[in-house]
Amino acid sequence: MPTFDVTIGDKTYHVEIPDPGATPLQVIVDGESFDVGIVGTEIIAEPAPLADAPRPALQPSPLPPLPRVGVARPSVPPATHLAADIVAPMPGTILSVAVTVGQQIETGQVVCVLEAMKMKNPIRATHAGAVTEITVQAGQTVAHGELLVRLA
Repeated sequence: MPTFDVTIGDKTYHVEIPDPGATPLQVIVDGESFDVGIVGTEIIAEPAPLADAPRPALQPSPLPPLPRVGVARPSVPPATHLAADIVAPMPGTILSVAVTVGQQIETGQVVCVLEAMKMKNPIRATHAGAVTEITVQAGQTVAHGELLVRLA
């Protein structure tokens, strides 16, 4: 993995590039990861200086600094669900619902099928109980953590 120590002004940053061919390019600066795009297409490569040869000091860029861009984090709904609630483990589309309100179900029983990333994922009950509410239907898109089925 290519690593660099870059000095800008009087501050030095440790920069790592895990996969230089990736798009977007992931850059780790002082342990914080950023996805960056490449502007321009010209790449200038110079041979690395010999270990005992003096390295020239980097000159500050005449361009203004780029704005700091954070990595978007997915929002997680607040934990307002009951212990027996069955929630979506990932975002996706409900393909089918296998239970009805009032039905008694067992731990591990499939309550619905969720399609995510072209894979069918059976969503199973984590507790036994009676179905008191079904909040989804086939064809509906759900977010991570969204309530699917409530048990009593």
